[in-house]
Amino acid sequence: MSADPLRRRPRRLNRERSVHLLACDFSVSADCEELFSELDGLVQHGSQRYPVSRRYRFEIWGTDGGYRLCEDGRDLDARPDARSAAVVLYARMQHLALDALSEFTKIHAGCADWQGKRLVVVGPARSGKTTLMTRLLYEGFAVHCDDLVLTRQGTVLPYPRLFWVRWHALALLPQIADFAAKAPATQDHFAVNPSQLGFDWQIAPAPADTVIFLEPNHGGATRLDVCPMYSMAERIMLQSNPPAAGIRDLLKDVCNLLQHAACFVLQCGALDTGSAAVKAALCARVSGIR
Repeated sequence: MSADPLRRRPRRLNRERSVHLLACDFSVSADCEELFSELDGLVQHGSQRYPVSRRYRFEIWGTDGGYRLCEDGRDLDARPDARSAAVVLYARMQHLALDALSEFTKIHAGCADWQGKRLVVVGPARSGKTTLMTRLLYEGFAVHCDDLVLTRQGTVLPYPRLFWVRWHALALLPQIADFAAKAPATQDHFAVNPSQLGFDWQIAPAPADTVIFLEPNHGGATRLDVCPMYSMAERIMLQSNPPAAGIRDLLKDVCNLLQHAACFVLQCGALDTGSAAVKAALCARVSGIR
């Protein structure tokens, strides 16, 4: 018997999956269905219109001692159970997907389309982006992402991944209560997949028509104010990671993003009034309000 049971390969790799993340296509082979059951609970299922430029292959071998992960023929990691193996695998996919688009600026923001106009909602952690973007699904918006967008040369590219909603926000989102009871979850969050809620989930690049900076005002009044472009640029830069070229290109990307967009600050007191304010901001863009 081998001293390291993880190095034994007792079964053939007879199961296949393909995962697409923007510029990357991942082929996954495994010898056990349990790994794919866990991976399916983590992977987004949105339709993506972005050209593939990189391809990777993963192999996962299951034994009595756990799971061994290989990437393009090289050992990647070893994990004791299917859940942790799937988490490591998907985290590696996301790292490679973002690395393939290193020339883009990354912004902590949600993105949606409404009546032919693109909305970007920027905000720090715990500002309520995910809760608001999930609510907008039920307000006629095509919501693409809740927490990360990539931008370059004035184009906004939503990053496709599941919406991780905090459990305490469920009281504000009764529409998804039944779904949440069966969704993949952690102690603090549960995963929302818009396509499993019956919405058409599309990922495609487009310029922004309206940019909103979200400030929480839980329990207070909702307020929507026009924001000067220079002030919005400052706010966004604090919520961004620069491209590979550095800070100078970050500033250029943010300015290009805002060049033709209406800018607002939204103090969101409640979801009903917050979603109404978002629609008002998008309608204001039609009237030429800056």
